[in-house]
Amino acid sequence: MAVINGRAKRYDGTAIDYVLIFRWKDGKCLDKSIPDKAGNWSFEYHNNTIAGVTYVADGCEPISHGPYELVVQI
Repeated sequence: MAVINGRAKRYDGTAIDYVLIFRWKDGKCLDKSIPDKAGNWSFEYHNNTIAGVTYVADGCEPISHGPYELVVQI
């Protein structure tokens, strides 16, 4: 198991609503993470994959970025 994490806030400094983690190759959603009040989020993964991240906040355009190679270290 390994973890990808980050911090995401709106322009006013409040945390975004949620983060979608998706498989880069086909866009399939892998999971959803709800940030804490500081905007910190994380996603635990168990398989190697290439993923993207989309930040979603009410009243804001979604922002997607990546790709990120998620590699489980043995």
